[in-house]
Amino acid sequence: MIAKDEKRNTWYVQVKIKDPLTGKWHTHKKRGFATKREAKQYESSLSTSDEIPTSKTFLQIAHEWEISIQSSPASIRQHNEHFKMRFADLKDRQLRSITRSDLILWRNELSQSDFATKTKNVTLTYVRAVFQYAADVYGYPNPARTLKNLKRTDQEVMQEMQVWTPEEFNSFLACVDNPLYRAYFDALYWTGMRRGEAIALQCSDLSDGWINIHASQRDASTGLKPTKTKAARKIQIDDALNDELMALKKAYKAGYLFGGESALSPTQISRIFNAAIKQSGVKKIRLHDLRHSHATWLINHGVNIVAVSKRLGHSSIEQTLKTYTHLLESTDNEMMKIINNSKNGSTMVPR
Repeated sequence: MIAKDEKRNTWYVQVKIKDPLTGKWHTHKKRGFATKREAKQYESSLSTSDEIPTSKTFLQIAHEWEISIQSSPASIRQHNEHFKMRFADLKDRQLRSITRSDLILWRNELSQSDFATKTKNVTLTYVRAVFQYAADVYGYPNPARTLKNLKRTDQEVMQEMQVWTPEEFNSFLACVDNPLYRAYFDALYWTGMRRGEAIALQCSDLSDGWINIHASQRDASTGLKPTKTKAARKIQIDDALNDELMALKKAYKAGYLFGGESALSPTQISRIFNAAIKQSGVKKIRLHDLRHSHATWLINHGVNIVAVSKRLGHSSIEQTLKTYTHLLESTDNEMMKIINNSKNGSTMVPR
């Protein structure tokens, strides 16, 4: 069947095909044809092509999925690492032979493994994406639909999002000898930038006490990419940080703000970060927690949550509210103090 998708103003092909492995019929649907002629050509080619592969393995289909979403080399390495470490028993099997019961048993085993829940859920996300791609492109039944994310343990909830006070951060920073990395960490703590956004900053992005954040970079192999939300933003910085960063801009003149001709290495950043934590004796946190520390400091000092969300570059205010709900709840007592003080004060209008 060939029909027009009025919503997208394109054509699609839908046919029923018998699976030679199971003998069952399933529907194959492919969208996105610009003209009816293209859709007809595709439909006629199905009878002579291997458009509905039944012998491809999970990894082969995964590779097609990566191409379809234009995965970077770094992302492909990450996908493969997840499949190798946590999907090893099923990754080389024909995708059509992997049943729902296989996946449920695998998820149960994954839930009992020693990996962090966040890591397990990332693997689940990748596996679901591959099966969904096979369903969308080849019309395969999708047994992965029932795979739900795992819940974090109580210990993980308590350990997540550790933050430093300015005093703790200064103790840490005093143990970073390299001025370039000291400025990098200072920028993360006092702006809330994502680490990749700070790595990607160019000298031209700093001007008149403002930073233009429009790109991100994981490592040298990936180069500059859009930010996580695909949106640019400008944030204002304090005078002390501006002076520190302007000194770097004058030294390098062009290129990366942190490094000039070449960007900072994530591996070296982590090494210096962890060494300074150990030397200073402050509690151990993740590098990403410098961002949480900044947001926590702002909220605890009464900064409007909308302003915090905009500064962090969140895609929506709902994301900020969800991430920092625990801090907002703690402000209830402060709110009641203000109300009580107001009612008990001399400015209260008598009834």
